[in-house]
Parts: sequence; C-alpha cells; structure tokens
Amino acid sequence: MVLFKLSTSQTCPLCPRVDSALHILSGCQHTQIRNMITERHNLAYRMIFKAISKTGSLGSCVVFMDIGSNERMAIQNLQIPEAAESRIVFKWLFPPRFSDLDRFTSSRPNFVLVTPISAKTRKQQTTAGGWVLWSGRGQLRETGSTQAAPPATNPRQHRPKDLSKPQRDIHLVEIKYCEDTRPQNQLNAAKEQHKELNYIFQGASITLHIILLGVGGTIYNTHTLKPFKELGLDS
Repeated sequence: MVLFKLSTSQTCPLCPRVDSALHILSGCQHTQIRNMITERHNLAYRMIFKAISKTGSLGSCVVFMDIGSNERMAIQNLQIPEAAESRIVFKWLFPPRFSDLDRFTSSRPNFVLVTPISAKTRKQQTTAGGWVLWSGRGQLRETGSTQAAPPATNPRQHRPKDLSKPQRDIHLVEIKYCEDTRPQNQLNAAKEQHKELNYIFQGASITLHIILLGVGGTIYNTHTLKPFKELGLDS
C-alpha cells in the first residue's frame, strides 16, 4: 500500500502483519482475503491434480489428496480416484501400531502417490548391501540385513494398496506459493513440514516433490518444471 501511496504505514490495513506484495497475494489473515487466497491455492492444486490424473502416467497411483472440498472439485469436473482418499491419509501407509489420533494430526501433503518400486531404488538397495530406506533429503536412513533387494512387482499388481511395503515407492507432493525472486524460504518450509513422514511412512523409498509457484506468476525450471516431469508429465 505504501508503494502505491495509499498508506504511510508498513502494516497491512486489514490485519496486523507487515504489508508486502507476498502478503497481499498469499499471506493476509483477514477472513475474506484469507479465504480468497486459500481458494486460489486450491485451484492451482486441482489444476495440477487434473494434469497428473488425466494426462500423466501416474494418475492411477494417487492415494491421497488435500486440495479442497468435493464440491469445488466437481466444479472442475474432477473426482477422487477410486484408489484414493481425501483429507485423511490411508492407515496402510503407517506402521501397524501407529495410533489413529497421530495419523489424523500428522502433516498432510497435497498429494501422496504410491508406485511400484523403481529400478533406481532397487539399485540403491543393492549397492548399499542391504535393505535401505531412502529419504526425500537424499540420505540413507536405515539399513537392515544383507538380504537382496526385493524383486520388481508384478505389472498386473497395479493397485497401490496391493503393493507390500518393500515394493512401494512413496511420493509426497507439496505445492506452495512463494516470492517470485526468493523461493528458498518456502522450499525449506516444505522440507521441514513433512520431515517426520520420511520416518513414519512404510515403503521402500520416500521422495518429497516440492512444487513452487511464484505469487506473481513465476514458473521455475528447478522448482516447478522438474517436479512435474518427475511426476510423469511431459513437456
């Protein structure tokens, strides 16, 4: 507002936070503005989900989504996939004795996809000489005995829930709006937000895909286009 000479104060006229372009487009806590910002975010999430489910190669692998209400999805002619759940992550992704209370209150990415174990993951397991859990931060987390890596899953066993723990590659997708010229803050926030899921989810590998969108329309090669390609979308 100061930039446009509509105010002499650095404080937002609608809420007690410091005003800025990022605040106006993605951070104001005034109820009406906050609802508009939330719906703008959810609209982007639904567009990305539509691309993954309709045109990507991993649409049938989506098992969870947190992208707004069913009514809003219907407006865009979208529906929850048969193998997926909305708002609450499936119990079979957590350890057997993990409580429902903890499951309901754990962090929730925008999407969770479960794919059959990849050749890359099997190679990592074999190279390490044991059973390896690979974190989204690129670190070896845990090794077990020196048994061979599990075999590739049967192509006919395509339903994510049918995959056993050693056969699952779990992909967490988090989408965030960020400052057009400084994406690092939101990148770090996304990593911290879902850090615990790296150690909780039951799978052969867990990868966090962070998709960043600039509030002013910036599309990043590294933080936007690269994650899309990793999720099965082409150019």
